[in-house]
Amino acid sequence: MFCTTSNGMTLFQELKIFVKNIALWIYSFIGFSLFFYSFGLGKAEIFGRIFIVPIFSKNSFAVQVFKIIERDLLPPGVQLIVTDPWGGFIAQVEIAVVLAFIVTLPFLLYRIMKYCSPALFDHEKRAMLKSVAMFSILFMTGGLFAYYYMIPLTFRFMYPFAASLGIITFFSLDAFMSWVIAILITTGVIFLLPIFMTTLSYLRIISPDFWKAQWRFSLVCLLVFSAVITPDQTGVTMILLFTPLATLYWGGSVLAGRI
Repeated sequence: MFCTTSNGMTLFQELKIFVKNIALWIYSFIGFSLFFYSFGLGKAEIFGRIFIVPIFSKNSFAVQVFKIIERDLLPPGVQLIVTDPWGGFIAQVEIAVVLAFIVTLPFLLYRIMKYCSPALFDHEKRAMLKSVAMFSILFMTGGLFAYYYMIPLTFRFMYPFAASLGIITFFSLDAFMSWVIAILITTGVIFLLPIFMTTLSYLRIISPDFWKAQWRFSLVCLLVFSAVITPDQTGVTMILLFTPLATLYWGGSVLAGRI
């Protein structure tokens, strides 16, 4: 027998409805991934005038973004190397997928909200709509914070140790992209802390007063967490991550208290 939900439907039927609701996002995600992998900006003549438009090109958006990432994040004096024949292809696919996810994230959140809307009251729908906007803003802010501060500082502090030994420093392409993407996504998710806190309090899993009462313990946990996910032994990137997390925790406790 299948488990049934409160409306009498089986979980399998509920899952089918959910997948149907996000099917348009899945199609758009795949489409944008292919677009970013296959197309780039180029010149095209239209009615006798030259325009910069997306065209099918080897210098695709994924390649162009990779060049920007390499320019901004690769430490001076460090060379990227490819250790297997698929390295370049996989790197372009990863970038195309990440770009597609970023572009289509608001649409995914909207489709999820539409799926949940029949079970929500009007004021809950309005609150969820605000949460979608806040989710997107916080996730993007976390990614930008990681891109412009955390990743460059981490690489800048770690690689001089090898250079001081007189060793030629290389960075494999797959490791470089894995590091960058993992830190971008992880930091983006971490910046959603206020939403997680507010949701837990809204669902009555954790009391809103808990966040303020346990702020000392929570800050210690955030400090330990920041130390674990930042490899820099000097503690600079740890403090750099802990500072916005502490601010986000304070903001989350205020929002949770208003529920």
